[in-house]
Amino acid sequence: MSRSRFLEIPGEIREAIYHEILRPANNTEDLINHYKKYNFDLRLFQTCKQIHNEAREVFRRDNIFVSIQTPWPEAQQHVAIDGYVPIVMTGDKAQRFKHEYLKVEIESGMLTNPNPNQPRRKFVILLDDLPLFTEMWKYSDLSHPGLNRHLRLTLTIQDPYQLEFEQRPVPKALQRKLLQPFGMLKSLHDVRVQGEHYESIEKAMRDEMAVPYPSVESCLAESTRLKNAGNEALNKQQYHEALRLYNKAWLPLCIVCDGRRRSIWGDAYFQKECRGGEFDGQDAMIVRFLLRVRLVSNTVMAYLKLEDYEEASFWGNRTIEMLPSGVDDVGWLSGFAGSPEVGKIYYRTAIALRELGAKAKARSYLEMATRYLPNDIIVAKDLAALKNPSYVG
Repeated sequence: MSRSRFLEIPGEIREAIYHEILRPANNTEDLINHYKKYNFDLRLFQTCKQIHNEAREVFRRDNIFVSIQTPWPEAQQHVAIDGYVPIVMTGDKAQRFKHEYLKVEIESGMLTNPNPNQPRRKFVILLDDLPLFTEMWKYSDLSHPGLNRHLRLTLTIQDPYQLEFEQRPVPKALQRKLLQPFGMLKSLHDVRVQGEHYESIEKAMRDEMAVPYPSVESCLAESTRLKNAGNEALNKQQYHEALRLYNKAWLPLCIVCDGRRRSIWGDAYFQKECRGGEFDGQDAMIVRFLLRVRLVSNTVMAYLKLEDYEEASFWGNRTIEMLPSGVDDVGWLSGFAGSPEVGKIYYRTAIALRELGAKAKARSYLEMATRYLPNDIIVAKDLAALKNPSYVG
């Protein structure tokens, strides 16, 4: 058998090729509703011994695995569905897996002596997705205040490829990536870090854990600041910058926007009366709702200015679908401060739909807009024009 010509090219070029074939970004499949999964094609390993060994080293360097173990069977589904965290491995295959750099064990902190015979559910994710996992955990705690006080976290760092006779600590930079994401978690019952690791990195994680969540009042103020900055950019015709700022303004409200995906968390966290600041004495949930409708309204406007009618329609429709649509239901916002903004969402979405050729739906939205904005001449004029194309006004 003749030697492969592939092995005659320089080693650094072969390594670059392995990297392109095996890195997570090139082995990702996009699923419906913004989910994704990994499909690693490892047939490369079966070509010959030299390519197997070379490719394996690159694969191990580019794909750092983290295992998560809990006693709760619903945890895996919660992570995958609510957190949008792609899971690499589950079931018996995950139970047998030994190549993780970090073992994450989550238990009930109420049990002083956990039952060693209690079954543990283990699943495996990539280090690249660990921040998604800890972010989901943080928002779960905000959605269910006090959750973390009942949980014990054990983090075990290891080099899974270290031979028995070796004493090779996990590199410091990698240790930082493994532990740092957990700093966003607060008020856990107990936190333990095991395995050979740098105490300074553990301390940095614990120091961040000790910083409390931002107050509801500061969250509302920060979202307002970002919204206002977006409005300034919009007025300066800097439409992409406005969209960037509006997108950032969702996060202090515990609403995660990633492209068209929007995950709403923390309702329970905002169920309080504001104390101090610009919203003193106001219901935080109402202030949050006002900010949400204003952000949607202004986002739709920015997309209209960009003539991106598909995105304008998407953002407007998603919010409208959450609102009552019957004539008799409009009174639910009568006299409410957010009423004009809801009317603007209907109006601006109608304009996008009109440009997309969906005139019937655009007309129904304009009719709704007139109920929220009964004295708006522009809305009335556009509705008349859509009802009667010969209308001049």
